[in-house]
Amino acid sequence: MSVYTIFAIGIGGFFGAICRYLVASRISIWLGPFFPFGTLTVNAIGSFLLGILTRFFLEHIVFDELLKIGVLVGFLGAFTTFSTFSYESVVLLQEGDFFKAVCNILGNVIICISLCLLGFQLAKAL
Repeated sequence: MSVYTIFAIGIGGFFGAICRYLVASRISIWLGPFFPFGTLTVNAIGSFLLGILTRFFLEHIVFDELLKIGVLVGFLGAFTTFSTFSYESVVLLQEGDFFKAVCNILGNVIICISLCLLGFQLAKAL
């Protein structure tokens, strides 16, 4: 692994983390703090983008490998936030709100996998 690869991941991660914070915090302000909609939103968007961009990078567009790694691993890796999703699910369970915890878990899994598949299929069709 070259220093350029590490740098590409770092730059992508820098921007991905900032975008995650901005999107998640705005969604949470807009929809309220009673459910982790911000985390669900960034995970859903990130899953969709990962599906569509992976397919594009693999089949349609010839880009530099560093750009691919910077976007897919760096940006989207920092933009999506599985650890926050896990923490919020545990908090909901510890607070005894089993319904919200299950909705959060199923919502993140079903929506994010579905959007990743949709992005993958959409890129295939283009």
